[in-house]
Amino acid sequence: MAKKHRWGSEGEKRTIAVKYRPSQRILKYLVDMRGALVMALSQGYILAKNGDNRLPSPIVLRGKVKPWFYSAYGAYAKHHVNPVCRAAVALLRAYKKRDKRLGLPQVRKLAMRIDSELFRLTENDDGTVSIRVTLEPFNYEYITFTPCHKKWSEYSAARVSEILLTETRLFFTFTMGVDDRHKPLGKRFMGSDLNFQTVDSSVFSDARLESPGIETLRRIDQVQNDFSRRRRRLQLHIRNPKKRYRMLTETRGRQKNRVKDALQQLSTRIVRENPDTTFIFENLKGIRNRVEKRETRSKKLRTYLNRWPYRMFQRMVEYKDRCRTLHVNPRGTSSECPVCGGKLVHPAWAVSHCKTCGVDYDRNRLASLAILLQGLRLCGQPFAVSAGASWQSVKHEYLYALRGPEAGRAGRTEIVNAPNRSV
Repeated sequence: MAKKHRWGSEGEKRTIAVKYRPSQRILKYLVDMRGALVMALSQGYILAKNGDNRLPSPIVLRGKVKPWFYSAYGAYAKHHVNPVCRAAVALLRAYKKRDKRLGLPQVRKLAMRIDSELFRLTENDDGTVSIRVTLEPFNYEYITFTPCHKKWSEYSAARVSEILLTETRLFFTFTMGVDDRHKPLGKRFMGSDLNFQTVDSSVFSDARLESPGIETLRRIDQVQNDFSRRRRRLQLHIRNPKKRYRMLTETRGRQKNRVKDALQQLSTRIVRENPDTTFIFENLKGIRNRVEKRETRSKKLRTYLNRWPYRMFQRMVEYKDRCRTLHVNPRGTSSECPVCGGKLVHPAWAVSHCKTCGVDYDRNRLASLAILLQGLRLCGQPFAVSAGASWQSVKHEYLYALRGPEAGRAGRTEIVNAPNRSV
């Protein structure tokens, strides 16, 4: 049996089975949900047949099943339709994978998953465990049992993501190591500025700054450009709408897998090379919408923003790193000098000129330093760059210079090589 990679999913899953005696309400609920699952399977099968054997997503299936579910089982909480649709899509997918064709599986067993929003787990003083399941709005069913599993005390400290409810057993699924809030801070801090073609980083360790680093994203940029050209050729030369749609969907899927594979390798290498490190990123939520509202926007910039996988990379680092990951406000990281606090101007895309310091800094590296300082302030460890002796030893690495492979890394804009002034 192949060994599962410890970073194969966001958090390790652990399952514990517990015997119990269901009440009449639980048995009636399981029977009703089996009927709802049969209906969802029929709707999913019809959608797949009409869609060239492409299985619908649980969200699309929910849109079809929801009106019928609310009318037939309106007494139950509306959220119960979600696990029904997910189970239906999973059964259709498993049937198609096993028999190599689309078919309608038969449902015989009484079983249904309960999402975390619909139950609450409580440990009682007498050693028993009670589960409050929301079957109807403001109407609960309680299940009490005595845990006998030897791993219960260890696994129960983690988050319970869902419960599988059957007529004889309860299956608890625990998600280990996902809650980033309980992770400790690392001994080192790394502020990273994510750009279209590079990841620039500044490191703080033992009360001093270390040399900045840079990781290139040219492989991802090349993959996205290649697949963009492929899709353009498909749109121009394939006239059959169904065939064009199918091939475009396959091309997008392959592009997503290639980009995800490259980000997995990059994030794995960064985390392994920086053990016991707290990574600090910008909170870039909503950046695409903010840029869209600006008056000065270009089609090329929107294209790069829409295919920029910044959040995917952040999530990979978060769950692979054993230390806590911080997200800071991006305001001021490119407009305020982290060294002296003065205002920055940008005579070229890659240059940040500070009038107070009188020098030209590398824009991306200086932004990573600003992100690092904001993260240090959040942790209660403020650091004055200009007053630190380590700044003088690494200052030259933050100055702008047009050299080597870094010359075109800031973007596809012209770069002005303005000489640095001595301080």
